[in-house]
Formats: sequence, structure tokens, C-alpha cells
Amino acid sequence: MKNLSLVFFGFTSISHLLFAVDYEKQIRPILEANCIDCHGPDKPKARLRVDQRPLLLRGGDSGLPAIVPGIPEKSHLIELIKEHDPDERMPQKGDPLNANEIALLVKWIAEGAVWPGQMDAKLELKTDHWAFQPVKRPEVPGGAKHPIDAFLAVRLKEANLKPNGPADPRSLIRRVSIVLTGLPPTPYRVSVFEEVYARNPDKAYAELVDELLDSPHFGERWAQHWLDVIRWAETNGSESNLYRKLAWVYRDYVIRAFNQDLPYDRFVTEQLAGDGLGTGEALGFLVAGPHVPAATVGQEASAIRQARAD
Repeated sequence: MKNLSLVFFGFTSISHLLFAVDYEKQIRPILEANCIDCHGPDKPKARLRVDQRPLLLRGGDSGLPAIVPGIPEKSHLIELIKEHDPDERMPQKGDPLNANEIALLVKWIAEGAVWPGQMDAKLELKTDHWAFQPVKRPEVPGGAKHPIDAFLAVRLKEANLKPNGPADPRSLIRRVSIVLTGLPPTPYRVSVFEEVYARNPDKAYAELVDELLDSPHFGERWAQHWLDVIRWAETNGSESNLYRKLAWVYRDYVIRAFNQDLPYDRFVTEQLAGDGLGTGEALGFLVAGPHVPAATVGQEASAIRQARAD
């Protein structure tokens, strides 16, 4: 009789390994008994909820999915319930899950985390933030020559403000020149523009913009924005201020890219895989700012802090 009892107990303890896991009978009780109090719909800790499959797929504040169907070893939930550190292990209240409960959760996830009625469920965004709304083409207000001016006019009216009058030709050419090339126009160019503008304002402005976009100074001006983002410089800065002799190669590549109107996706691709695309100079961003050769890092504390910051 004792042997029969042992056989029966052994069968019940491994039966979950022989058959597909039933969520309602085997998984829900585990979650409700150990997880739902802290990770239910009411003020879930770490913004992790276990009461819906899509919410488990999303995960919480960790940024990791709580479950990855088919891959339990990459599921943050399994990592937490197996954690040896009691301060990190879940559940934090009460006893840890036993081996049988952990095995059931692992097998459930390995089988695809089947959850009746939840397999096609999707998260509903509970926010009206503009960034999460579908892109729609707005209706352009009337009363202005250009769509941008039309929207600005509406906003100015809402704020009880009046727009400035049209800029005079001298102010206009100066503004456009500085914006596009970073340089003011010469007195001669101003006088020519004023003459043409007097005859045909629209044509004069369009030709001016085209001329400035075709100028090599356009690339020099606007490449600086990208170079600032990736922290390009000709020296390392700080006390040593080592000179980077070939820094100009990457700088000139960026200037050419802007002047040639290189598409942004191609621009990024060349910087990630330039060695395989024949644009090796584009790889200069790798050593522009984020990287400092190890041999140039001094042993003093300030140098080490700077290297870590980079």
C-alpha cells in the first residue's frame, strides 16, 4: 500500500509535464494567490499587471516583457520567481513559489502562454497624448497665402496677437542667408536682390533660396548641427587636448552629404556600414565623441571620469 501511495504521488507531481498546461485550472490560481494583490488592476507595483495577457507581454517599469511566449528563459517573470536574493525574488510577500508551481509557469510559457479569451487581445491606449494618435492631414485654415502662415494666424488670433508685416527685401535676404549658410549677404548681393524683388517678389525669393541651397556654405552651416549631436571635435578637450589629425575626413563627409542632399536613411546606413559600402570616411562618427582610444586615457581620476562620461 505504501509503494502504491508513492507511485500515485509521483504520478501527480509529474503529470503536469505530460499534458498541456491548463491556464484556468493551473496558472490562474498561482497568479491570484501570489501576484494579483501587488500586480492587479488597482495601483500595480512597478506598473506590472498579471491580470491580462497583453499586459504580461508588455511588462512593467523594467522595460522587459514579463513573459515571452515560447521562450521562458527570456521571460522576466521566470527570472524573478527563481531569484535567490530574497530582496529581488517575487513574490516579496509570503513564501516563494515551490518547484511545482515554477515548473508549471515555465511549461505554460514554453507552450506559448495559452490564455483562453486573451490570445487576440490587444492593449488599449488610455491616453490622448498627441504622440499616440494616428497621423491625420489637418484642414488648412483660410486667409493666408501659405499653409504655415494660415496655422500661425489662427494661433496668433487665439493669443490676441497681431503678426508683423511682411519683411522688407533687405531684411528678408539677410534672414534667409544667415539661416541657410550662416553668412550675411554681401552689399552687392543685397542690391541685386532688391532690384529683382521689386519686379517679381515671388520669383526673386525662390531664386534666392535655390542659390543658397546650392552654395557649399549650406553644407558647412547645417552639417554643424549633426556634428554637434555626435560631439565631433578636432581635439579631445580637457587638460590633454590631444589633436585628432584626421578628424576633418569625417567632417568633410558630413558636409558633402548635406550639400548632395543625401537621403537620411542612406546617411545613417553609410555611417553604420561604410566599410562595406565604400564610404569608409562615414565611419568617423565612431571615434568622433563617444569613443576615446584607451591609450590616450590618463590614470588620474579626472581623466578616468571623463572617459566614463564619454
